[in-house]
Amino acid sequence: MAKASIIEEKRWFRWLILLIISMLMFGSYYVYDAMSPINDYIQTEMKIDNTKFGLLATFYSLPNLLFLVVVAGFLLDRIGVRKAGTLYAFLILFGSLLTTIGAGRSFVLMLVGRAVFGIGSEAAILVTNKVLARWFKGRELGFAFGLNITVMRLGSILALNSAAQISNTFGSWRYALWVGTAVTLVSFLMFLVYLMIDRNVDSAIEGGNEEKITIGDIRKLGSAFWLISFLCVTFYSAVFPFTVHAPRFLQKKFNMSPAMGGQYTSYIMTASMIFTPILGLLVDKFGRRGRMMIVGSLMIIPAHLLLGLTRVHPAVGFILLGCAFSLVPAALWPAVPILVREKFLGTAYGIIGWVQNIGLTIFPFLAGWLVDQSGDDVVQGYSNMEWMFASLSIAGLVFAIMLLVVDKRHGTGLELPTSIAQAKADETMGQ
Repeated sequence: MAKASIIEEKRWFRWLILLIISMLMFGSYYVYDAMSPINDYIQTEMKIDNTKFGLLATFYSLPNLLFLVVVAGFLLDRIGVRKAGTLYAFLILFGSLLTTIGAGRSFVLMLVGRAVFGIGSEAAILVTNKVLARWFKGRELGFAFGLNITVMRLGSILALNSAAQISNTFGSWRYALWVGTAVTLVSFLMFLVYLMIDRNVDSAIEGGNEEKITIGDIRKLGSAFWLISFLCVTFYSAVFPFTVHAPRFLQKKFNMSPAMGGQYTSYIMTASMIFTPILGLLVDKFGRRGRMMIVGSLMIIPAHLLLGLTRVHPAVGFILLGCAFSLVPAALWPAVPILVREKFLGTAYGIIGWVQNIGLTIFPFLAGWLVDQSGDDVVQGYSNMEWMFASLSIAGLVFAIMLLVVDKRHGTGLELPTSIAQAKADETMGQ
């Protein structure tokens, strides 16, 4: 049975697939963000500074600088979702377990665990994106990506609001990490459920009907794709590394408790969780992806400047960050299947992940280093950190504007509704 007819016959099925496959990243995001609210506890007990704490985020991304995430995407396109996805989901679980075992005992083991966890997590994102593109291509693609982001952000929100409370309740921050590992175990089991309920469809699709990508095909990716990649690295580098340090920043500058600092940081994820699916629906209906990315990139600049340079209540800056973090992802991720042939998607998302991980490797460490360089004037150190994030945001705005210019010049379809844009892309690319 042809792939298109399989998916058409099981249209209702894709919503169940969406829910289950999104749980894989729910666990990953929970573990990634669980350390931020207990930053102060970790630094105190393990006798590390802000720079070394930033390494926990840096080591998450560091292995992917060695093109591992690109290799993961290429492998996904070659061997399929079932085999590659199982491997990547297991690495998430194993990496989280190593980090938890090393907590309070060996900082080196924690770093190794975060590296393994990062390899699996970034690779698993590619699996999720390819599955969603397969089932929602040309239909409710923006809405589907938005709902997936909602589930992922829910993992971040729960982590940011629970990690400090778990630590306080049980008397040790290690328990927060054990809870995170338990969550990744549940996510791994949910992925196995996905494989069982979808095995007939996957077998038909991956049993020889899909074209196999070659390394030479990477050259066929266009300028719009590369601009999206550059926008991705600058935008996300101004958000995720900030959330790593944000709870302690709020403690030191605004005298918040660790729990309150985590709660405020979670507002960024809460806004994204609520508004990204709504914006995804609007993208599907009206298009305007390029303009949405410009607006989102613009909003993040004053957010960081307000937080770093003024005493304006931090809620204002965090609301702006939350709005920006809804606009850009709602437009960016569903744009890739419009720009790239389906057989390239795993590799394309892998390349974007690799570029993104350059920023996620450098900037958590650099942010912590900027704070430490201020000595006793921690508030000034955090102001310097925010200047860095604002500069990244300006670079992202430039890339977003260039992307819209390329779309108008070459007619890539970014500004069109999803069904029209995908039909145009399929005709152009011969799919």
